Amino acid sequence: MAGARGGPLRLSAALLAALPVCAQGAERHWYVDLHRFTPDLTGHFQGVSGGSPISVDFRDDLALRRDTTRIGASLEYQGPRFGLELSADSQTYAGLNTVAKAITIQGQTFQANTLVSSAVKAANTNFDWTIRCLALPRFWVGLDLGARLTVLDLEASGVNAFSGIKASSSYQARLPIPQLGPALGFTALDGRLEGRGMVHLLAFKGATYTHMGADLRYFPLDWLGVRVFLDSERFRVPEGSIKEDLDITLDRTGTGLGVVFRF
Repeated sequence: MAGARGGPLRLSAALLAALPVCAQGAERHWYVDLHRFTPDLTGHFQGVSGGSPISVDFRDDLALRRDTTRIGASLEYQGPRFGLELSADSQTYAGLNTVAKAITIQGQTFQANTLVSSAVKAANTNFDWTIRCLALPRFWVGLDLGARLTVLDLEASGVNAFSGIKASSSYQARLPIPQLGPALGFTALDGRLEGRGMVHLLAFKGATYTHMGADLRYFPLDWLGVRVFLDSERFRVPEGSIKEDLDITLDRTGTGLGVVFRF
């Protein structure tokens, strides 16, 4: 794991060392974006959370699938030396499944052969400060520093097919994650085409987090454009790492489309 930590740290130090060569000529723009992001969500929680036992897998036990997606929004500034971005979006997932084995959510056990109806709302808020360490007229390389908060709200209820016993429970997981890693971008077609990419990496006490994204925008008008983007997050928190008695895995990957106003 030391190698995993060392790579991002060395890369971050190299990018910070390049700050004196920042260019002056890049344009300044503000962006307001409305988008729809439709990721798949898989993962499990196993152990003790908030003093209550939990043992559930989103796909195998609950059969969660995408249900609804709300319109997300972002506000950005992109300039010659740095960029700022604040964005938010949310999705809802629903499941209906007869569990093959007993599962536990916030201390409530759903016995085998219970038909469980479930819903998960995933709300995400993201802030990034991008330092443009090396900037050329149409290309830049930078370092992202920021934070991302993911909140998962799980609701489940069910009735056992044999005993008729009913059960219900709810659980909330708050996952604040620092954002650190390299970013790059380019412009083409006299500024009508813009592209960006980033990789955020974090490793601490055996837990790992990876966040990768790519974003392409085309502006048929100077002030109005469309965007398509990819985003992928991966949490791995083994039992005994940052949570002594809780094992968490979470994967969230999808594509998005949006409308961008540039001024």
